[in-house]
Amino acid sequence: MRGPGAEKGHLCCLENWVSRACSGSSAGQKGSRNVEMIVMDVRHRIQLAVATADWVLRGIGLASTLLLVGASAVPHHPPVLWAWERTEVLNTMPLSFDVAAVVGFIRLEGGTVTVARGRRFPLMLREGAHQPTGVVHIEIDQTRPLLWTEGLRAEVVGAVLAFMRPYAAVQVDMEVRDSQRVALLDVLRGVRAGRPPGTTLSMTALASWCDTEHWLAAAPVDEIVPMLFRMGPSGARLQDKLARGGDFGEPWCRQALGISTDTPVAIPQGRRVYVFNPHPWDAGAVAALEQRGFR
Repeated sequence: MRGPGAEKGHLCCLENWVSRACSGSSAGQKGSRNVEMIVMDVRHRIQLAVATADWVLRGIGLASTLLLVGASAVPHHPPVLWAWERTEVLNTMPLSFDVAAVVGFIRLEGGTVTVARGRRFPLMLREGAHQPTGVVHIEIDQTRPLLWTEGLRAEVVGAVLAFMRPYAAVQVDMEVRDSQRVALLDVLRGVRAGRPPGTTLSMTALASWCDTEHWLAAAPVDEIVPMLFRMGPSGARLQDKLARGGDFGEPWCRQALGISTDTPVAIPQGRRVYVFNPHPWDAGAVAALEQRGFR
């Protein structure tokens, strides 16, 4: 993974240049907020360019041929059960299973954080179970334009860091539109920079981001989890591609994936598999996973 220092230095120089350029123009006289928005736009363009270069360089070091097996085959890693925003009783699950539980919820409306709260529902784990991965869900009000500024970035990053403090692993779940990618990358960069030493950072991703787009190479994370459910019209094509032995176009999306108990898919061998259940987990749902070969 590329060190963040070089890019940070370039961006700092860019911000200084834009500030000087705007100071003598009519746009500069509208205040620092206009300068800030110009910087964010140019930063976005740089990040996308760097992402394209990273994708090429990273792909050289990765094996591109992976054996795909049926959904019932035994995965290489034990499954990770997503525990969403509801009461989850997992005190009978096998100790080999892992859990990724929502521990924080953040909502953005325009340029404001309107909600930042912790988990509201009980999570009951079996004694001796591994510490869960802390999932922070970030929701954007898509009925209003997102006004992404340095101040908003700092507030969101600070909230994520506060939620993740007790956990050795954290996952950011943030769905964004094309025009909002800079916000997601900014959050990930800030969280990675401020995380406690040794904390691993994961992110969820729409399957399309991993299959036909290559901007995720700029995401400074240890793991990307493409979600192979609720995929919309393009889902059937991707599922067929995986079943025929294909794989995601983005190499760094080949470490893990997310599936749902109600959406059978082909699972590439050797992936860490996160499992979503549209209903609360119970002994029957866990037993069904074991019957499919998950251990």
